This record gives sequence, structure tokens and C-alpha cells, in this order.
Amino acid sequence: MRAYILASGRRIQPFGDSVADSMIGNHRLGDLQAAVLTRAGLEVVRVAEARELPPGRHLVTWDDVLFTRRVLDSLLEQARRSPGSLRAGLPAGSLLVARTRALQELAEGQAEGEELVLYRLAVLELAASPAGPAELEGALAAARPTRVRFKEKVLEVPTPPNITGAATYRHPITSSILMHVGHWVHVLWANQLSIQVRWVETLLDHKLWAAARLLRGALDGLWEVGRSGRAEPALVKWGALSRLNVIGKGCDIHPTAQLEAVQLGDHVRVGAYTLIRGSLVGAGTTIEDRANVIFSVVGPGCFMSKNSSMTLCAGYPESDLSIRGVQCSLFGRRAAMTSGAQVIDMKVKGEIQVMHEGRLRSTGTNFLGACFGHGVFAGGAIVVQAGRAVPNGAVLVTPPGDSFQVIPPDLPPGEPAWAEDGRAVVRRRGKS
Repeated sequence: MRAYILASGRRIQPFGDSVADSMIGNHRLGDLQAAVLTRAGLEVVRVAEARELPPGRHLVTWDDVLFTRRVLDSLLEQARRSPGSLRAGLPAGSLLVARTRALQELAEGQAEGEELVLYRLAVLELAASPAGPAELEGALAAARPTRVRFKEKVLEVPTPPNITGAATYRHPITSSILMHVGHWVHVLWANQLSIQVRWVETLLDHKLWAAARLLRGALDGLWEVGRSGRAEPALVKWGALSRLNVIGKGCDIHPTAQLEAVQLGDHVRVGAYTLIRGSLVGAGTTIEDRANVIFSVVGPGCFMSKNSSMTLCAGYPESDLSIRGVQCSLFGRRAAMTSGAQVIDMKVKGEIQVMHEGRLRSTGTNFLGACFGHGVFAGGAIVVQAGRAVPNGAVLVTPPGDSFQVIPPDLPPGEPAWAEDGRAVVRRRGKS
């Protein structure tokens, strides 16, 4: 069977990249599609128009559809057992769908009484080549809704309830991912999900290695229990995670750094007292002392300076991600984030909105940072609101008058001073 990938013509803003060039888990979306399809034994053919599809039974998708090998394998297994056209769907009530369906135009259907959300991934039986997009969409709409293999666990992470309005952040843990990538928030969410998919596939492909690593880590934890006299299950858990790392060639990792369930590319440098947890780090990246990288994807050739920290973020290659306390944000190629830059990542009431197709649309969440395009420079003390997209090449700086450029030598001690047009001034009581 052949797999046909149709060009959607979609570009992801603010980057301006074709959707196939979106970086997900440090790989192009187009390369991820090809790898999954080739692994399943399908011949990959990319076409520009629907009329290029020949008659017959084929796997058909578009270049803006993200799917994992678990999803594809399940759809193909069912196609081998059943004739006709089948369209892949996920349970409508799943947390994964709830978390990712915003800004996607998704069809709905039923399979064996279960409500499904349907995606543009299908096995289509075509009697003739479609005359155009409308005819192909008709064939897709007529395909039988099919629930692909799906199981998820919900990870609940404690959050500050008086800030977020909830005691926990709920994240779906599954390797059955389906998504239409049409916005930078989809690229961000896909990166967050790519970490767990990478680990599931690593463990499945290297079962003996994984078992040995987990056993060694658990024994380390048990040894710590015996040494300290504290019978705490957490010691065993963290011991296991600290051993479950994939380290590339030529990495330079300081002995005080803590790595937990991390995959590092070749020649990565990690500084003293750095914590990296549940993250993917590309080759040639430097992460300096006391940095924190939590559940994030850092592209190849990136740089994180001392005390930088990011959670649930993703960075394209060759970026300087020297920013502190940033969450749920996306950074383009060669972006330069300084330590004084800030991103607001929470909305107290209501859902965060983003620009999509010329108008504001809800993202379905109150927890989201911002997106910085390729080559953006974010200077010290700038603040970017949640949901904003900074265009390629933008330079964000604070007004010169807000910083102290001239400080008079007779500035009175003990008196508060502030900047007016760049000059330090003091206003004493009773004087205007």
C-alpha cells in the first residue's frame, strides 16, 4: 500500500515556515511523517493536488497532520481486517482531545456507540482519481469512523491554586497522538507530547536496556533507603528516573548536575547544579550552571546561560534561551532571550486567546505563554502577555528613559531615585 501526503499549503505564523518544516521533538514534521509511514512498510508519495491520487486503496493524509506510529499501526491493522474506507478517530471525551482540539476544524463521528473526533488520516478506497479537493473531502467524510488504539493516563502536577484557580495541572500521558497542526500553539503542544512519545518508543525498542536501567535505578533508591533509614517510596522513584537517561556521544556533564528521564544529543554541555527533567536536548547545546529544564524540548545548538529556567517549553535550533521562569512558550531559530525578559503565562479569569486566521480565538486554556519568531531579540525588563506572537526579527527593548543612563554624583543618600528621561532624579516632599 502507498501512503499519499497532500500539500496543505499551510504556513505557521509568526515563523512563516511551511507546516512540514515545523520542529517537533527536534525533528521536522515532514520527516516524522515519513519515518512513521516508512517504518510501517508504506511507500511515501507526496502530491500537490487531490487529482494526483490514483484509483485504488491507499493511506491518505496531509502534510499538516501529526500522527504517531501507534495510531498508524492501529489504523492499518483494522484496514487489513475490513474492506472499504476507514478514517482515524480518537475518543471525544479524552483529556488529550480536550487539551489539543482548540483551533482545529475537526469532524465528529461514532464507532460502536462511542463518540469520536475525526482527523485527516484515512485509508481510502477510491474508484477513480478525485476531480478536486471537494471530491476528496467527500470521500473522507464518507469513510467509516474508526477508533484507533488509545489509552491514556492522567498526570496531575501540583500548581499554586490561588494563582491558577486549580490545585493541579492535568496532562495526558499517551503515545497515541493525532493532531492537525495549524498554529504555533499546536507546535508547542506537539512538542510537549513528543517527549512522552519518544520515551515510549525508546522503551519499546530497547526493552532489555530499559529494564536494566530501571532496575539499577531502583536498587540505587533502595540502597539510599537503607543508608538513610527513611522508608520512602519517593527515593526509589527518583533513583529509577535518575538512571533512565539516554546520553549522546561526547557529552560533558558536571558531576553535580541532576538528570532525570532525559535524552541528550551528542556533545551537549551541562553545568554544575543544573536540573534537567523529562526533556529532549539537541546536539551541541550548552546548558550552564544552575539552569532548570523541565518537560521541555531544546533544539540543537542552543545556549542557556546560568540560572535560566524553562518548563513545558520548546526551542528551535541555535537559540539563546537565557530566560528565567518561562513556561509554556515557543522560541524560533536564533531567538535571543535575555535573563530580564518575562512572559505572562496565566489568565486569572477566562481562557487565553490568540490570533488565528485574522481573528481572536480561544485556546481552551488559561495556561499559555507566548511565541517568539525566528531571530527575535528580547531585551531586559520587557514583558510579553500570554498568547502573543512576536514576529520574526523583532527587537523588544525597554524605553531608554526607563533606565538609569545619567546618575549625578551628588545624588542624595537615603532618598529614593527614579529615572526620568534616563536621568536619576529625587523628588523631596513638599517640592514639585
